[in-house]
Amino acid sequence: MTSIQFGGVVSGLNTQSIIDAMVNAEKAPLTDLQNQEAVLTSQKTAYSQLGTAMDSVIAAIKNFTVTSAGSTRKATTTDSSILTASAGTGASVASYQVSVDRLATATRAMSTAAIGAAVTGTVNTALTLSKANLATPITTGNMALTVDGTAIQVAVGNPATTTVQNVIDSLTGALQTQLQTTDPGSSVSGSIVNGQLQLTISGNAGEHDISFGDTGDTSNLATALGLKTQGVTGTQNASITGTGYLDPTLASLNLPGTVTGGQISAIVDGTIVRYTVGDPAKTTLDQLMSGFGQAIQTQLRAGGADPAATMTISTTGNRMQLAVTGSIAGHSISFGAASDASNALGMLGIANATVTNATNPTLTGATNLGVTRMTGALDNAGLTGLTSTKTGKLTINGVDIAYDTTADSLTNIISKINASTAGVTASIDRTNDQVLLTRKDTGAVAIDITDTGTLTEALKLAPGTTNAQTIGKNSQVTVDGRSFTSASNNVSTAIDGVVLDLAGQSAIGSTETLTVGIDQSAVQNSLQQFVSSFNSLGDMLDSLTSATPGTKGGSSGTASPLAADPTAMTMYLDLRNMVLKAVGTGSITSLGALGVSTGAVGAAVGTTTRLHLDTTKLSAALTSDPTGASNLLNSTTGPLGTVLTRLQGYEDPGNAKAYVQASTASLTDQITDLQVREATRQEMVDNYTTMIEAQFTAMETTLAMLQSQSAQLNAQLGITSTSSSSSGLTSPSTTS
Repeated sequence: MTSIQFGGVVSGLNTQSIIDAMVNAEKAPLTDLQNQEAVLTSQKTAYSQLGTAMDSVIAAIKNFTVTSAGSTRKATTTDSSILTASAGTGASVASYQVSVDRLATATRAMSTAAIGAAVTGTVNTALTLSKANLATPITTGNMALTVDGTAIQVAVGNPATTTVQNVIDSLTGALQTQLQTTDPGSSVSGSIVNGQLQLTISGNAGEHDISFGDTGDTSNLATALGLKTQGVTGTQNASITGTGYLDPTLASLNLPGTVTGGQISAIVDGTIVRYTVGDPAKTTLDQLMSGFGQAIQTQLRAGGADPAATMTISTTGNRMQLAVTGSIAGHSISFGAASDASNALGMLGIANATVTNATNPTLTGATNLGVTRMTGALDNAGLTGLTSTKTGKLTINGVDIAYDTTADSLTNIISKINASTAGVTASIDRTNDQVLLTRKDTGAVAIDITDTGTLTEALKLAPGTTNAQTIGKNSQVTVDGRSFTSASNNVSTAIDGVVLDLAGQSAIGSTETLTVGIDQSAVQNSLQQFVSSFNSLGDMLDSLTSATPGTKGGSSGTASPLAADPTAMTMYLDLRNMVLKAVGTGSITSLGALGVSTGAVGAAVGTTTRLHLDTTKLSAALTSDPTGASNLLNSTTGPLGTVLTRLQGYEDPGNAKAYVQASTASLTDQITDLQVREATRQEMVDNYTTMIEAQFTAMETTLAMLQSQSAQLNAQLGITSTSSSSSGLTSPSTTS
């Protein structure tokens, strides 16, 4: 509480000093209690610090006795490119002869052939509109055809079922029928010339007006064929050629990439032959093959040395093929020049084709021309044998993957498979235009594929069978003459406690040496950690138990918190003796044999109180007798187990009777008791202070009252303070 300050205003006494002295005398017992609490608190803190240091030693010992660092094994092999190995705790120390006879492989399912429609360079009129890969796809509906002012309708059926030839026949038939109404001898035929539809009208007796298309058309037939601007007026026996391309243009082909226009080159007998690829949206493959072939042929015949040499470029088996015939001389041909601007040679797979001094050679492109479109709906991807469906379901290894051929692209399907839990990785080989499924796990297990639609049939993955699959293999190793197999390349059944990681196949008749030994690095690290933490415990105990005696007639002595605790004072020496105690029989009977000591003989005084680790001696012991070393570091047979038991008797949060816990609990109780007594004593001091302050206040009040009364009496008697003070006497004043 805050004391009221007094100054002896009336009495003239230093009443505050008197009160402070009296209160301090009353507080002496309280101060004694507070000093006792401070001592006990410092002791409690010391036990907490000691417990933390013990915990560090306990953890370090457990690296041996719990996780068995002393039994940790290390496996080494003579050739890590063939196999590596890891050994578990307690694996037998030994050497083995191992040969890797076979690595485990994963099952693969690959399309049995290219899945995209082959490029032939010309329109296959037998294909449906949706499969023909036309430069401009023709849509279903009607187109108006007007002959001599009479309009008739040409119908285009469902693109999925209507062939290109059906459309040509419908158009020529409708035109011929209408012409014959006024000109019976008229005949109309249709053919594809240089990729464009050509209508030939013959047998006319008179002239006719013919036009194609109307604003009310529901099919794009007139536009797709380029007939809208090709009508005739007053013409007899006309030949009408549409401006639109039916043959796939370079831009519309299912090539591995997009062809660019510009120059391409061939080197013929050392001379560069150049050809310019036109606009890919207007240039057909036939035009490119014919023009480029003619340029090469001209050079083959140059100078008249080989006048009959003929170069023919065509598509065979979905690949570009260049053939020289009629030649009587050898020729060297290669492709590409630094000035080339078009990538057509690469897209057509002939960029790297070459022949040297050959007569009538044939060069074949390295890649397929026609490949499946990765983007866009599957129905338009160029897959053969695909039935359009919105509700297809592909099941791989029991996992369903829904698909919609009118919306999903091949890229979508690949992504769906890879995102599923089917346990396979899907990819596509763009060079050979084949889909590949690979099991994520190795072993001789087939990929189970079923399909409610025809997608896997179109992808040529033979659903329901293994015809498209190369079944994986189990790995096989031979260890000391015994064979073992595993579904993976991690073999754990060949050697107890050892896992073999197979990386390559051994040469026939050769073996690798696998050695399992003690892991010296793990033992050294763990033992060094123990030594360090044990020494730190010693430093802590020295600090907490140190004492300095006082001098006679001089300074008083000092003592650390645990200086009077006999257990703490002798603990480190007792533990150190236990650490270095010899046990068992054999060449390794104490940690001293593993290099643990209190320092070299003859070391300076004061330097041998802590443990030291001789790593050279430790390595030699682990090499010469790893089993003996492991036994010594074992919790049952070695000294560390005894030390651990003793330490856990000192420090164990789960045991209230342990040394640190019991000491801390006792001190806590004593501190609590002192705090109660301090509170009681503080209350007594506060009450005493209040009492004496009240007494001195009353005294000053009384003195003030008496002083006032004295002043009044003096006034009545005529005694002034001046006369009184000058004579020292008080007398009444006299008047004459």
